[in-house]
Amino acid sequence: MGGWAAVGRLAFAALVAASAAAIWIQDRTGALPLGLFNAGRETYDLLSWVALACAAALLGLFALEIRRGRALAVAGVARAALASLLLLELLLTGIDLTLASRGDDPPLGGPYRELRSRFDGDWLFVKKPHAGSPLGFRSAEPAPLRAALPRVLFLGDSYTEGSGRAAACNYPEVAVAELGRSLGRPLAVLNAGVAGYGPVDAERLFGHLLATGHAFDAVVLSLFLENDFTDNLPATTRRVVAGINFRFPESAFLRAMHPLNSRSFRYALFAERAGRLVRGGGAPARRDSGECQLEAAPPAASPAELTRLVRRRLAASYGPEPRLATDVVTGALARFAQRAREAGVPAALVVFPDRVLADEDLARELGVDPTELPIERLRGPLAAAWPDAIDLTQVLRDVPSAYRRDDTHLSDRGNLHAGRAVGRRLAERWRGHLSAVP
Repeated sequence: MGGWAAVGRLAFAALVAASAAAIWIQDRTGALPLGLFNAGRETYDLLSWVALACAAALLGLFALEIRRGRALAVAGVARAALASLLLLELLLTGIDLTLASRGDDPPLGGPYRELRSRFDGDWLFVKKPHAGSPLGFRSAEPAPLRAALPRVLFLGDSYTEGSGRAAACNYPEVAVAELGRSLGRPLAVLNAGVAGYGPVDAERLFGHLLATGHAFDAVVLSLFLENDFTDNLPATTRRVVAGINFRFPESAFLRAMHPLNSRSFRYALFAERAGRLVRGGGAPARRDSGECQLEAAPPAASPAELTRLVRRRLAASYGPEPRLATDVVTGALARFAQRAREAGVPAALVVFPDRVLADEDLARELGVDPTELPIERLRGPLAAAWPDAIDLTQVLRDVPSAYRRDDTHLSDRGNLHAGRAVGRRLAERWRGHLSAVP
């Protein structure tokens, strides 16, 4: 073998060797201590072994070819297949970056896009824009940089974005309305909740909003204990592919060389997820419009998908091998508090409990005794990081049908009770501050 052909063969061998190294480092050395996925970890592990075996076989084939000093037909076929996969990856990357996951309003893919944070220059994922918000917030009209009324910012995940049928049935809007009634003056609210966020994402969005000139007079961060300790995993980052937010390794080498981090693989996951939603009749967190529904539904057997989800989350948080990003969460809370102090605004933390801690019917159906769960595993670090957090466990426990039938989000009834309780607590804390705001 000689000339450019030999160089090409060596390049393919080096590429496969780097891919094998990335698979081994990422999945077999603990470089990502909690992995990339909360669900389907067994399937991912199997695919990782298959990818490693394929890489090892190709590397052996290419090494044999180099040692013999002549081209092998089967090696040529393998290189052609690899070249085709590389071309597919380049094509998907071009489509993704221009039409699905970046830009002001990418037309393809899922509901998310990513943009450069004005605060730290890193990538931040938000919802795609609509007439009510360029950042995709659940709002009827775009939020000005500065509001005419004292304004409270709410940050968090889908609990903040809202599971109510309309804004009037949504916890942040209800809380600010209650706060305004207690203070005897109207207030404005900016609901910046983004479904899928963890505390790291919410803290970084706070920095971005401040850096873009948005002004607030108070800020509330919401945590949902059932999944916020597992949303932002150590050594990983959140990026958008196909309009869906995925976890990737922080390491650029692992992102580039591991085949299961490729856009080809993530587009396959997107297609599988979209197909599952179509077969299931749509996303369970869909929202409607209209009047709030306050009737308490009678207890009934929970959907199988919900019970599987809750069991998986219980295992991740309270099982014998917990998968909790405790240091990541407490670090994000510390940075959030510091950012609020630097902005000169009071901050509050609102904590929503695991559903089984507040929903006795679900706990009974699952055969779970909440008193036997090691809840201090989450509550202890949280109390140390934020001692005066507003905990809604008892509020929701006292409300019949506080949760939606088919998922772990609050019903309209639960949103209203949670919002009113939070509004009253905030009035006790912020009366002097907000009353003095012009």
